[in-house]
Amino acid sequence: MATFARVTSVVNALNPACGPRQEDASAERMEPALPPAKKTAFASVMQVLRPAIMLGLLVVGAVVLRHVGGLGHSMQSTALLRAGVVGRCLFVLGATVWCAFGLPRQVAAFTAGLAYGVAEGTVLITLASTLGCIAGFYWARWGGQAWARAKLGTRFARMDAMLTRQPFLSILTLRLLPVGSALLLNILGGISGIRLLPFAAATLLGGLPQNGVAVLLGSGVQLGAWWQSALGVGLFVASALLGVWLWRRSRLGALMSATAPPEQ
Repeated sequence: MATFARVTSVVNALNPACGPRQEDASAERMEPALPPAKKTAFASVMQVLRPAIMLGLLVVGAVVLRHVGGLGHSMQSTALLRAGVVGRCLFVLGATVWCAFGLPRQVAAFTAGLAYGVAEGTVLITLASTLGCIAGFYWARWGGQAWARAKLGTRFARMDAMLTRQPFLSILTLRLLPVGSALLLNILGGISGIRLLPFAAATLLGGLPQNGVAVLLGSGVQLGAWWQSALGVGLFVASALLGVWLWRRSRLGALMSATAPPEQ
């Protein structure tokens, strides 16, 4: 009994000493939380920096890609691009990066027609251009959506309502129009509230006609077939007319006016 009482007294003496030490060690391991004022200031700085980073990298990337000899040589070397699966993967990777930075996909599509012919060239450039547009979409969403919602106010609200009400038809119509920038449309889709699936589906379908035109022209040069060039021109005109018809039928301009706030 005396031994048990002695052990109990030793344990009771050690427990208070161990408790605070453990709590202190845990407290030392915990990182101090940022005060609310610092969090707000950091969020405000990032809200300004993100659009600048997004646009800056797009511009720098486009300029660098235009002057990088290795990429241009790889995209123009039909012997390299035809080297089995590796050549196809190289083309898709290079064309995806090319399209992601807003460079004209017609150049890559022409190369696809020259290297692979009409059928395979159309499939590969459509895959690459769609992936590039999706990359631009997500890049714009990371860099510009929060800034647009905070700074653009009612103008952004009208545009967002226009796209999110008819997302697939809106993007498809804008892709089919003969004028416009694929990069700007990627940014527009990214900063809006449109979901990825309708954006990607409309981008894939809307890019098919212009991709097909450039592929036909490239394949026609390789084969010396004048009818393929004529077919490409006809396809371009048909896709442009379809885009204008969809623009009028969907009434995107009227939809934007309908979402405008009432005048006071």
